[in-house]
Amino acid sequence: MGNFNVFINTFQGFIRTFVYANFWVAGAVWGLTRLSEELFSYSGTSIAVLNAAATLVVYGFARLFEGPAAIEGISRISQWRQKMPKTALLSMGLGAAAILFELIRINEASLSGHYALAGAFALLYPLPFILKNKGGGLRSVPGLKLILIALVWAYVTAVIPALRAGVDWWWPFIERFLWTAALTIPFDVRDAELDANSIRTLPHLVGSKNSVWAANALLWLSFLILVYYFELPWGPMTGLYLFFSTVLIKSYPKMGDLYYSFLIEGLPFLLLGLWYLLPYL
Repeated sequence: MGNFNVFINTFQGFIRTFVYANFWVAGAVWGLTRLSEELFSYSGTSIAVLNAAATLVVYGFARLFEGPAAIEGISRISQWRQKMPKTALLSMGLGAAAILFELIRINEASLSGHYALAGAFALLYPLPFILKNKGGGLRSVPGLKLILIALVWAYVTAVIPALRAGVDWWWPFIERFLWTAALTIPFDVRDAELDANSIRTLPHLVGSKNSVWAANALLWLSFLILVYYFELPWGPMTGLYLFFSTVLIKSYPKMGDLYYSFLIEGLPFLLLGLWYLLPYL
């Protein structure tokens, strides 16, 4: 029994390191990018790894500047980062090296402009000297945190792939914006008690329970676009989205940290997996 407990604790420690060092969320961005490229029937060089590497850098950078927190409030991720700062910095270093390698490999000058635009918003998001009197960073603008995250994810994982594939980007952008916003809201619900009053997220404005229902509404709007615009089969999609919806509903009341950082952030893998399974269903 003792050996089994040691195994479980070691496994959980590995999972937490993988998740907290942003490798898991980087994988989610990779999955969404690959899904877009598949939906657009794009046969050129993929930017999925580039997007994943950029996620390692941006998320690592954001966590260097913790948002203003309620008195004595600190998240599990913050506690981990304080104990293992070198691991967090290592993931950023690996991400930066991978970005350089991918930009050289892909060799498209136009990508620099796209990523400069997305990166500017992402990097201004946490900086404490921006809007300092309101708490610091663009995230301190009431309601902007959710919109900014969804905009950046939608732009990087849907708009850029659409432009490279030469297809209309408007509906893909809307679908990805809705999807990302839906999956971001539970994190705001989780952090509502930790965030200082200077950060006014959706749960602060309408309450946690209403926020979860709003997330479900956005989720199903994303479903409608995938089914009617991209013409994905409604049967398998309905089954998968019912699971997604259940996961969002169960996020209220507050669940454990890995429920959000591992399960919810891992949902893009299921969506991409369904795409690859569709020919066999």
